[in-house]
Amino acid sequence: GIMQKVNGFINKNLNLIITIFIIIQPILDLVVSLSLNVFHVGLNLGMIVRMLFLVFMSYVVFFIKGKRKYLLVYFFILLFYSLGYFLALDSNYFMSNLHGLLRIFYFPLMLILFLNIKDIKIDNKILVMTMFIYIILIFIAVVTNTGFNSYDIAKKGSLGWFNSTNEISGIISILLPITVAQFMNKKNIVIKVVLSLIFIFVIGEIGTKTPVLSLLITFLVSFIYFMIRSLKKKNYKIFTGLLIILTSVTVTSFLVVPKTNFYKNIMIHVKYLKLDSVDDIFENDYVFDHFIFSQRITFLKNTSNRYNKASLKNKLFGIGYVNKNGKEYKAIEMDYYDVFYNHGILGFIVYFSVYIYSLYLVFKNLAKKIDFKQLMEYLSLILVLILSLHSGHIITTPAVCIYVVIILKKLINNKASFMNE
Repeated sequence: GIMQKVNGFINKNLNLIITIFIIIQPILDLVVSLSLNVFHVGLNLGMIVRMLFLVFMSYVVFFIKGKRKYLLVYFFILLFYSLGYFLALDSNYFMSNLHGLLRIFYFPLMLILFLNIKDIKIDNKILVMTMFIYIILIFIAVVTNTGFNSYDIAKKGSLGWFNSTNEISGIISILLPITVAQFMNKKNIVIKVVLSLIFIFVIGEIGTKTPVLSLLITFLVSFIYFMIRSLKKKNYKIFTGLLIILTSVTVTSFLVVPKTNFYKNIMIHVKYLKLDSVDDIFENDYVFDHFIFSQRITFLKNTSNRYNKASLKNKLFGIGYVNKNGKEYKAIEMDYYDVFYNHGILGFIVYFSVYIYSLYLVFKNLAKKIDFKQLMEYLSLILVLILSLHSGHIITTPAVCIYVVIILKKLINNKASFMNE
């Protein structure tokens, strides 16, 4: 019948459908941002399309792939948890709390769906392409000076026509290692150099710490990898070349960095906090929190106090997203804590069970020999783990966590191919 034809089509083209979904991410974010900033319409098309994709993937697993057992168990557990969550919270703000629930649980749901389908293969090129769509859109907006500001207050920065600095910084940061791995061959070298320069320009312009942190870590890890490899192979030419690159990058950074918004923001911050030297950052708690964590530790303390005062049912099911007067709580922007406080002990367990299980699968049979491409995929995962704590919005937002799901899936699949070789 018709359904069989549809199912057959989906089965054959599943990777293509997922690929299209990934590539339209920047376009979705752009549409959402423009509708908010230009037309002042709060319709979140991104959320709607991403939810539809979740429904679609559930359909694939339940009706086409027929792997239902674990999934049904998880769905039921999540359903029971959700009931408890709504019963524990103030029923007047159902929509805000529902939105929070859907946004946060998007990640474990997507993850368990992807884990249940064996043959998902998304090429790294697609991830790199998606990242560069973001980068180039920001670049055009910055160069034509038509973008919106990343920060409302004193700090400088532009996200082009996009809305949420943190999410896009997150996407760029976790896809960076995979991009570096893709750029390592000699093909299309001119295009790659141009794209790299645009990339560096853009992360300087965005003005947030996350991509810069990510770039530093990726650069260092790649560098150490090639240093060790060239020494092992006694290839001293390459070794010397690497040293020259390191020196020139360092020198260039000293000249270029002071011109970027990233640096200007740090200076604005330093002035604002009246610092005399670098040591002040680490000696003064208030300054450390402000400077390194953008006050996340303060928000953490406030939320933690609120949680400690909450009733037992709220400790179990979470304190939700809205207070008694309907005002939204300030998120801590450290993912692990946000999940814990918003969704309580039970929600935290339901959420992280899938994530921890997939991390276990990734590390269970860690490959003995890792090539550079795989090293970079592992590094993306490590960045996910670090940035979820440092700047948040990685596993708690549908826009970013879809990449985390794909990276985890890749690393779990990698193993299988290793075992066969």
